Amino acid sequence: MKKHILHILLFVFGITYSQNDISFLQNDKSKIKVSYINNFESLEVENMQNGQIQIINNIEVSITEKPSHLEINDYNFDGFTDFASFHTDDGMGVYTIYQIFIFNPKTKKFDSLKFPSNFSPKCDMFCDVKIDKTKKTLTSSCRGGARNHIDTWKYDKNKNLILSKTESY
Repeated sequence: MKKHILHILLFVFGITYSQNDISFLQNDKSKIKVSYINNFESLEVENMQNGQIQIINNIEVSITEKPSHLEINDYNFDGFTDFASFHTDDGMGVYTIYQIFIFNPKTKKFDSLKFPSNFSPKCDMFCDVKIDKTKKTLTSSCRGGARNHIDTWKYDKNKNLILSKTESY
């Protein structure tokens, strides 16, 4: 019980929390448990309220066996708890690579957040993701050649992810 209260407090105050399996209460009062399975290559998402189990395959894992973690946050600013699987890149270990999963309140399942095809971000994946709850943006930062890049993403009025701006320095 104390562990679940901690998760709720961390989420309410905008603090992320990571580990290898997580449980949290969704806004609709359903308890969600997320666990890695199949050597971290899949996720099992269980809705403890209705017993529904969702298996998410093709989780990106480190080929050099760097550990994967889970993190909860509201990545699309809709008031529902989403989560991400992340690990350090296999090169020099300078990036944290994220796969983000957004809660769909209609299906009560999680959908993978993908880059829209009509934008050209500088980073080709979600890296070192930062959330700005005030501006309702998320940023992804990466390095390309001798330059650093920051892609700022936001949601339009139809709740579609769009690239707001790209910076290089």
